[in-house]
Amino acid sequence: MSVEREDGAIRRLARKLPPWAKRLARRLLDVNRRISKLFVAPMAARLAFPTAAIVPNRETIILIVHEASRTGAPILGWNLVLNLRRKYNMVVVLKRGGAILPAFEAIAAAVICLPDNFPMHTDEMEVLASKLLRNYAPKYAIANSIESRFIVSELEALDIPVVTLVHEFSSIYRPIGLFCELFSTASVIVFPARIVADSSATDYKILRGRDFNILPQGQSKLPSAPVASNSAARLSDSRAISSERYDEFLVIGIGTIIERKGVDLFIEVAAAAKRIFPGRKLSFAWIGAYAFEPYLDQLKEQIDNDELSDTFHFLGEFENLDPIYDRADVFFLASRVDPLPNVAIDAALRGLPVVCFDQASGIAEILSEHDGTRGLVVPHLDTAAAARLICDLAADLVQLGKFSAAVADIAYRHFDMESYVKKIDELGLRARRSLDQIGRDLKTIRQHGAFNPSLGHESNSKSVDAAILKYLRRSRILAPWNKVLAGTFARRPLEGFNPLIYARENPDFDPQGLEDPLAHFARSGRPPGRWTHRVITPAASSAFAIRQAKVAVHGHFHYPELLPDFIHRLNQNKNTFDLFLTTTSQAKADQLAKYKSQNVQIKVVDNRGRDLAPFLRGLSEGLYSEYDVVGHFHSKRSPNLDGELGTHWRNFLWEHLVGGKFAMADTILRIFAENPRVGLVFAEDPNLNGWDENLKIAEDLAARMELLQPLPMHFDFPIGTMFWARPAALKPLIRLNLCDTDFPMEPLPIDGTLLHALERIIPFAAADAGFEYATTYVRSSKR
Repeated sequence: MSVEREDGAIRRLARKLPPWAKRLARRLLDVNRRISKLFVAPMAARLAFPTAAIVPNRETIILIVHEASRTGAPILGWNLVLNLRRKYNMVVVLKRGGAILPAFEAIAAAVICLPDNFPMHTDEMEVLASKLLRNYAPKYAIANSIESRFIVSELEALDIPVVTLVHEFSSIYRPIGLFCELFSTASVIVFPARIVADSSATDYKILRGRDFNILPQGQSKLPSAPVASNSAARLSDSRAISSERYDEFLVIGIGTIIERKGVDLFIEVAAAAKRIFPGRKLSFAWIGAYAFEPYLDQLKEQIDNDELSDTFHFLGEFENLDPIYDRADVFFLASRVDPLPNVAIDAALRGLPVVCFDQASGIAEILSEHDGTRGLVVPHLDTAAAARLICDLAADLVQLGKFSAAVADIAYRHFDMESYVKKIDELGLRARRSLDQIGRDLKTIRQHGAFNPSLGHESNSKSVDAAILKYLRRSRILAPWNKVLAGTFARRPLEGFNPLIYARENPDFDPQGLEDPLAHFARSGRPPGRWTHRVITPAASSAFAIRQAKVAVHGHFHYPELLPDFIHRLNQNKNTFDLFLTTTSQAKADQLAKYKSQNVQIKVVDNRGRDLAPFLRGLSEGLYSEYDVVGHFHSKRSPNLDGELGTHWRNFLWEHLVGGKFAMADTILRIFAENPRVGLVFAEDPNLNGWDENLKIAEDLAARMELLQPLPMHFDFPIGTMFWARPAALKPLIRLNLCDTDFPMEPLPIDGTLLHALERIIPFAAADAGFEYATTYVRSSKR
């Protein structure tokens, strides 16, 4: 068995295994690759990388194209080469050959076409990327289509920024997760229409945290290539659309004959139009090659069943579509999903009315935005509506003419290839400059000692510089740091500092510039603002009692077996605590009672609202009103998360807030005693999570609490909902008047509930009550 087949077999097996076995499978894959390196030379190292046509002293761009077929994305790729070669050496990397390979070779400085048996795994991609860098030193690269993603991360790892053009709907690619690496590493993401971007953002959360671009492409020129007609006669000898039959109203569809293009829907509309308008001469024609013989056979059977032999015709593929457009009266885009097809752009620029389905294409999105063309968009996959519209246009040539003029006007405003290529080049050059800026930011951060690698930035090399680079590359992807979910994909670079808040709220920082917010913060002398906060570290002598301090601890133990560990940690402190324990059954209460002492109360509550419902109920009932400080904790396990993540997270929070290596509760209580403005203390989490899916619920809570300040985009909060607080700092939460029925029933999703919103609203309640927050940081405890 080949190395590649073994690799694939291990991957297929790993998908069915539990998390611990998946980790073993990853190790096997690594061993497999190491062995292959010893005995098999990389195929990428044996490829030819021609340089004879490279013009010296001219910069180079790499264009990655998945194939050289005569279809939309490769044709657009050819047009990119055609336009950019005026300024750059254009080097094309083709995953597969095809009909327009000679056209690429005719205009590119170099073409590397991977052989059919090229192994598409990481080791080969790393060698291929290295060879491209060594031979061409590209300014940046363009990955033309989602199918060209195979080398993006390897190019980015070599500091070659990649502009990725995503022409496809994510919804047609399964399983979800195929594009995680692409969307996490590509310097620039470009979609042709908002509907295409929304499709990917629905499946890939990172796109809701980073910036991307919406750019409709311009009209593509067609490269010359021999075309074989494989399903019907050519236009010149077609009896169906001859020059003698200009009294017929011709509706055309163009594209490869596949289900996604909706050829069956096109035929269905033809049949419906024939029934609606039997006295009018209507003709329907489809131009394009077929990809699958069985589907073509089904379509021919559909034509026979609907008796459309005189009305509908397959015309095959054409090198020159001009006569088709000249003869047609309407272009019907019947696609189920089609981002922004070149043929629809061509038709629109010619003033050919484009009838299309709502929510199925980028052209429908554009037409829907304008009064003059909105009427060409029919409800999603509503073939009856499409047929009625086509018949109405055939009967009303005045209205047809109005649509024709409106479509042409909009097309000329939206579809400009020269402008499109210029913008792509600007994005690529900006990405190059942002990568170059990283070196300067690294020097600034290192010079000012403004980075803590212990917050989870360790790299394989374990060097501080490598950790800073890892942070800067990740932060760069999130620029300009203005998305609600940006923090989901970032790590905190320095305790007591939130770079997302800094980028958003510091008036001296330009989020549209190239400098990283951490570098700007360090260079500016660490200016104070909402982006900084007090950090509590373990005291040299951490165990001491605060005289006359009354301290309550609420602990919700759905898992009562974890109470001994909690009590052990609490007892490491010299202060005394009154415990208010809640749990979800009498049996669990009996188990908790085994550890009962004089200062413990135990109460059984409904398993609804988890730890927060009983805590807020006690707060509302004045249970903690006579205490100086109250702590809120729970027996976090997170069984819905993989592996030991829940256990690790619980230990992290208890180590930071209760005790372990240090008596942290004592340290925290001393801060409360010495700083009356501190009203809330929680762990300094290295993650920068924000609202996630909870902003709308949080806004409703803020309105109910009558908070004076609007909720900001970025903020810090007690991730995991464990904290210490003055009861007075939590009083605004009482204004919510929550009852048990307000809380969702179990089982709960991992995000987007009242509980998740309450977790995030706590710091704003404290601020409304006139207090500030602080965090604890224990360097030896990591998450």
